[in-house]
Amino acid sequence: MALESLHLKKEFEIRQLTSLHYFEYKSDFIFKSEYHDYWKLLYVEDGSAEISFSNKKQAPVTLQKGELFIQSPNEYYSFRASSGNIAVLFTAGFYSDTANLSLLANKKLVCQKKETELLQALALEGKNNFSPKINPASPAALERKYNQPFGGEQLIGIYLEMLLISLMRQYTSSEEKKETPSENTKKDASASLLKTDSILFNRITDYYEAHITEHIKVEHLCKEFGIGRSHLQRIFREQTGYGAIEYFCQMRISAAKRCIRENRMNLTDTAASLGYTSIYYFSKQFKKITGMSPSQYQKMVRSSKKDPLYEQREL
Repeated sequence: MALESLHLKKEFEIRQLTSLHYFEYKSDFIFKSEYHDYWKLLYVEDGSAEISFSNKKQAPVTLQKGELFIQSPNEYYSFRASSGNIAVLFTAGFYSDTANLSLLANKKLVCQKKETELLQALALEGKNNFSPKINPASPAALERKYNQPFGGEQLIGIYLEMLLISLMRQYTSSEEKKETPSENTKKDASASLLKTDSILFNRITDYYEAHITEHIKVEHLCKEFGIGRSHLQRIFREQTGYGAIEYFCQMRISAAKRCIRENRMNLTDTAASLGYTSIYYFSKQFKKITGMSPSQYQKMVRSSKKDPLYEQREL
């Protein structure tokens, strides 16, 4: 007797991809109006941004670092990079007929570790499959690479669908789980630990900001904050996906990029102002993190000085 097959339900299905890019916007940049017939995902990797709606009844939404927003199709939106901050956004445009998307639309969503990892996987697969070159006629157009890895574009669709499923589970769960008192106690204890880790993470990153020009070691952090090495690394892995020192290096290079954009000093002085002992080591770290040398980044910024968009960053 033949078994009856079961058609798997698809809660989300991505039909086509229209864009997959990183953009870095100048402080106070304003995009007055945007209209598109597809869904658009916006994730703030750094800085902050404000989204306004043509529907005046809906208040503007301010997105901070680590927050995500999904724009509905066929609506007008305005975009502003917050004053005093460079806004770094990861965007994905796509077509989907899934009704469930309306439940996530026009809401501010905070990305947890799982969503952040999916966004990183999505960006990496995009880098492997699409060229970062800008088409002047259509700045956000996708261009396939000649040697795409097998199944790359399919994985991009899968990662997007997984991201939407994860967000839906996190924010629109329709059924509350019944918990026993002991389960509630465990949950409260777990939440308390997470809150403690979050506070500690913020204290350490504030310390990073105050000591951005110094050479920080894990041993020093453990002593300063009374924390074990494995606990320290776990907090940073869960919060950022990076190790504690790796994240500090990212912060130093971000500070270097701000100096270059503001054209306050030459590259040698920029390196020295951030505590780098040699321009060679500074250049090596800069290229490792950004994919380009400091001089290449400086040249790009200067060439696009009149453009409200500093750069379309490589995925």
